[in-house]
Amino acid sequence: MASYIVLEPTDAVKLKPVKAVAGDHTIFVRDEFTVFALILPFLWLLTHRLWWHALMVALIGWGAFSVLGSYLSSALVVSGLSFLLSLFVALEGRNWYLTALRRKGYEEVALISANDLSDAETHYFYGASKPAERAEPQAVVSDKVALKSTMTGNAAPATGAMIGLVDYHGRS
Repeated sequence: MASYIVLEPTDAVKLKPVKAVAGDHTIFVRDEFTVFALILPFLWLLTHRLWWHALMVALIGWGAFSVLGSYLSSALVVSGLSFLLSLFVALEGRNWYLTALRRKGYEEVALISANDLSDAETHYFYGASKPAERAEPQAVVSDKVALKSTMTGNAAPATGAMIGLVDYHGRS
C-alpha cells in the first residue's frame, strides 16, 4: 500500500469558478521513491515546476562535476557523484514538491494509505463529509524531566505519538 498526502488550498488561495465542486483543487501526492527523478533529475524537477532546485542540480551536475572530472581525470568518481546527486533528488524530490505547494498556500489535511490514486480519492472524499479536525499541540516533556523520571524509576509523561520518521500531527 502506498501513502498519499492530501493537500487542499486555504480559503485565500481557492479560485472561484462559476460552478465549483467541493474538492476541485485537492491535490494527492504519492509519498514514494521516484524512478524518473533518479534517471533524469533535472527534467523531473522542471515537470514539477521546482525551478531553483533544477537550476542547482544543473549547476552542480554539469558545472561542478565537469570541473572535478577534469582535475581528477576519473570518470568513475564523477559518475558516482552524479548518481549520488540523482539519488538525492529521487529521495527528496517529493518533499521539495510538498514544500512548494505549502508555500503556495496549500495545507495538508490527510494522509491516506491506499493501493492506487483512485482508491485514495474514494477513501478521502467518502470520509470528507465533515471538516478535518486540527490536532491540538501537546506538551513537550523536557529532557531534564525525562532523565529524572528514568533515574527515579517513574514513567515519563506521554508525549505526542509519532510513527516513522515524520510526524503528521494527528492527521490520518
